[in-house]
Amino acid sequence: MTQVAIRSHISNAENRLCAPLAALGREAPHAASRFRRWVGASGRSYLVSVYPIGQCPDYVDAVVIAVEGSSGACVWIGESGQGGETLAAILRAAAEAGASEVHVHLLAGAAVERVAAVKDLDGRH
Repeated sequence: MTQVAIRSHISNAENRLCAPLAALGREAPHAASRFRRWVGASGRSYLVSVYPIGQCPDYVDAVVIAVEGSSGACVWIGESGQGGETLAAILRAAAEAGASEVHVHLLAGAAVERVAAVKDLDGRH
């Protein structure tokens, strides 16, 4: 499992690292609140599902971004690994550091893709 250190709260509003999906917002406003798009250092986009930090499903082999909800600042980014208690402990630590949301990217199926996505997304912080 790739782990990246918990970071301090820095607003990313001016950098637009994470944005709602505008097209969904017009047609399905509830769906728009559940999905976001993150942009990595490479310029690549990553579609994520958004959950309150206490309601994140126990995902296995996913890219996870713990986010401070009001500022959009990334608190932690890494892989969920095999989920379970390891993921729960990561999310507890992220919540203690101020994260209120979890953004989960499920489209990186292979381990090498997840590592690349974490590096790309973490390169902007």
